[in-house]
Amino acid sequence: MLNLLLVLFFFAALMGSPVVGVLVFAGVGAAAAWQAWRTPERTGHWTWQANDRWLALCFMSVFLFKVLSLAWSPQPTLALGNAAWHLAFLLWPLVLLGLNRCTTTQSQVDTANAAGLIFVAAWRLAFEATGWTAIDPGSANLGILAQLTMTMGAWNLLALTRPDTTGKRQRTLQALALLGTLTILILSTRRLELLGFITLCAGILAYRLRRHYTPWRALGGALLVLALLALLVAIRWEKFALGIAQIQGYMEHGASTPGFEVNSWGLRLEMWRVGWAAFCDHPWLGISASARPSDMQMYGAPPAEAFGHRHFHMHLMQTIVEGGLLGLLLLASTLIYSTREMIIKPFRSQPETAMLAATLLGSYVMEGLASATLIYDKPNALLVVMSAWVWVQLRRS
Repeated sequence: MLNLLLVLFFFAALMGSPVVGVLVFAGVGAAAAWQAWRTPERTGHWTWQANDRWLALCFMSVFLFKVLSLAWSPQPTLALGNAAWHLAFLLWPLVLLGLNRCTTTQSQVDTANAAGLIFVAAWRLAFEATGWTAIDPGSANLGILAQLTMTMGAWNLLALTRPDTTGKRQRTLQALALLGTLTILILSTRRLELLGFITLCAGILAYRLRRHYTPWRALGGALLVLALLALLVAIRWEKFALGIAQIQGYMEHGASTPGFEVNSWGLRLEMWRVGWAAFCDHPWLGISASARPSDMQMYGAPPAEAFGHRHFHMHLMQTIVEGGLLGLLLLASTLIYSTREMIIKPFRSQPETAMLAATLLGSYVMEGLASATLIYDKPNALLVVMSAWVWVQLRRS
């Protein structure tokens, strides 16, 4: 039953399963912890080591620091509400214990992931082609869909290029899932995630082909990636041209640019300007988890009705505005430790599992360059489950 739950989680990762999955696996983990406490003499319980505890603290600190910031927040109720979106990180140890009860293989996870990508791509294509309202997939937040697709698509590419004995049928499924990933990203009209996915693909392929490099092959590979990138940009050129025009308009007119409230890149540049001003005014502890661009009127931010976003569209900026230099130090410490434990140390003995961790980290870093990587509940929950799953596999080996 537990194995089926994990397969379903990865199949439905783009259809709302992350938050439910965190709650389910945390519940299973709580039951496992209770059994370990009641019957410690039984075998099969998770044995906590020092790196398990430190890694758990790294993930839990995301939520705990936001709660701590209530102590200096001008709006503690809002800060607590924003912290609640990150509750999944507090549950990381329980999710870990829950996933440890699953005997699912990575191959099964890869198949479920590929099938989910194909299903969502077919679903969205069918709606685009027919306009049939009964199958409308909705568009409440295409940014979140694109972010999750970038992450799941990168894991699928790792599986597709993995040098193992995967059967022809599964390879075909994963190849179709790669096309499905590109389809979803193109239909979402999201530029950042499309470029981020191409960057991740280039990194994965460079790693896979590293033993076959010659100068000419390296040049050919680079040209191939550039050609694919140019093709995808051409398909959605109107969006990229619009972005260039928005940046030019903001540089000339600032927040008084006509249509500023729907100017995505102008809004970002203005958010980063007022965010930097707020950080310079509160460099040590930041403003707290209650910080929002619409509340930065003292730094010349536009009116709230034109500036209603709840985050700063860059993870680094979000971190220093909310937590100042202390928050930045905490972020750097958690990134360094988790990278060391999940990627660098196991890379020689478990390269494929370490690559899963590296790709997961890379996808969230790409998203955080110009958007909200750890703001909404679904991406947060997906990161918690996928990172815990990677760590379970690393510890088992």
